[in-house]
Amino acid sequence: MDSSLAIEAKNLSKKYRLGTIGMSSLRDDLSRWWNRNNKEASDVKKGSAHSHSDCRMINNSEFWALHDLNFSINKGEVVGLVGANGSGKSTLLKILSRITEPSKGQVKVRGKVASLLEVGTGFHPELTGRENIYINGAILGMTRREVSTKFDEIVDFAGVSDFIDTPIKRYSSGMTVRLGFAVAAHLDPDILIVDEVLAVGDLRFQNRCIQQMRNIAHSGKTVLFVSHQMQTVESLCESTFLLGEGKIIDFGKTNKIISKYRELARSSNTVSLENLPREGSGRCKFIGFEIQDERNQTTNSVISGKKSIIKLTFQRCQRQKQPMSLSLGISTDNQVRLAHLCMKTFGLTIPSEESDLFHIILNLEKVELNEGKYLVTIFLDDESGEIIDWVTDAFEINVVQSDFYETGLLPSSDKSPILMKHSFN
Repeated sequence: MDSSLAIEAKNLSKKYRLGTIGMSSLRDDLSRWWNRNNKEASDVKKGSAHSHSDCRMINNSEFWALHDLNFSINKGEVVGLVGANGSGKSTLLKILSRITEPSKGQVKVRGKVASLLEVGTGFHPELTGRENIYINGAILGMTRREVSTKFDEIVDFAGVSDFIDTPIKRYSSGMTVRLGFAVAAHLDPDILIVDEVLAVGDLRFQNRCIQQMRNIAHSGKTVLFVSHQMQTVESLCESTFLLGEGKIIDFGKTNKIISKYRELARSSNTVSLENLPREGSGRCKFIGFEIQDERNQTTNSVISGKKSIIKLTFQRCQRQKQPMSLSLGISTDNQVRLAHLCMKTFGLTIPSEESDLFHIILNLEKVELNEGKYLVTIFLDDESGEIIDWVTDAFEINVVQSDFYETGLLPSSDKSPILMKHSFN
């Protein structure tokens, strides 16, 4: 293996039996082997096969979670990994973290790997935060003395000094992930693998984590970052892999890969509001929208310079104790944020006793966007700042051109996505 490489994979493949993902004990393996010809096992196969495309199937009972991956990551690189749910990201990370072995091919990892794949990975709930720090350090190959030298930094970064001698089972999910990341990032790993866990922390902690990962990369170490937050991936990673159906679809500059990923997501017939990547507690969810023109007629597009109404539909899934607030982010197709619309700006909130199904009406008195397609991100939180539903690029607005300035002249949308009414004297 080239000394400049941190990770190298050749013909990497991993297969699973239908209905058995996540089951790995000897008892489960023997049970599946014993029943694979039984009617019960046959029913599982038939019921599960519909959820996997034919190109991933090996036979009636097995499919490729990963198939024939070839890639390499250099030392000191911060590399992103994006892809739809079920594309194989978690399986790949488990192989790189040596949690599971590939079915075919090989992967070479140079150096010590620290991974944070889910909240509480490697933590024992009955042990205190202090004890878990030392246990995690030992798992990563550190001596007790080495962990002790980093202990104060870890506790300070995680912000759990008042609860360091409290059992982990009494920590909130946010406290747990803060401590988990702090341990993984401060015990001097050569390669840091971070899955979609930072969404549990608050915005301030996320920023600290991103800065810490940058510091690790600048020190010559390697970071592999997996997230559905495209803005975070773009700000942190220079290059990114796009994974789909167990294969690497593309690799290159992050902004190019993210644009391709979004395009694939929008063009796919299987993508709906229900299964778009989202974050938050889920107590209330954005489930639909409707665009109306100035005559209150439903339409598929809005006209530049004209009035438009967007009706957003939400469903409350659990009882909400505090009033909620809605924010909308409007971006261009290449992820340039143009506007941030927030109910708090107008002193408005959504009452906590709102019905299970309700609508929020967004009135645009005059659409000040040039011709083109624009992406709308939905962000719902409450008065405590807790994220309830965050759907990046939840839907698309198609803006049709018009004589906005009433002069017959209009700049191209690539030169001016925003239009403003003005005059010269």
